[in-house]
Amino acid sequence: MSAIEETRPAAPGKSTHDSGQLSVDDATRATLPHLRYADAVDAAFQDLRFLPDALEMGLRREPGAGGRELFLRLEWLPGHDDLVPPGMQADGLTVEWSHLVGWLVRSGDELVVPDVDQLADPAAIAGVAMHSALHGLRCACDKPEASARWTDAVYLDIALTRYDERTEGASV
Repeated sequence: MSAIEETRPAAPGKSTHDSGQLSVDDATRATLPHLRYADAVDAAFQDLRFLPDALEMGLRREPGAGGRELFLRLEWLPGHDDLVPPGMQADGLTVEWSHLVGWLVRSGDELVVPDVDQLADPAAIAGVAMHSALHGLRCACDKPEASARWTDAVYLDIALTRYDERTEGASV
């Protein structure tokens, strides 16, 4: 039985059963449908022992358009021990995902769009970040192989489509 299918007896007090209100878990998934993907990406970085100084995920207003953008951002600050190239040591490294544009990697003024799926396997994202930390963003060396999608990408695709439909309806 999955966590979605699991039912629990109501706790004493106020119940949201049959009330039209979402449970806390369902409300979080509705507001931040990319939470499981963020957890999977974080686990992939932990597996490599390549831990960012900051991991942020959430929702922000899209500049200019007034829409909303779901995001995930991992940042290694300047001087982080795992950053090898001198320029990157000075500028730090940021790996960022947006449900609108996919993955980006940046250091200082440099920005690269890695050759990965918008919902790439988290291990591939960790590999891209590690490669960038060791060799810089524009090295001519062999880059990690483009990967397949995350195993649960189909579910996140559905959730993101529903999210976009809800937010478009709310902004009209």
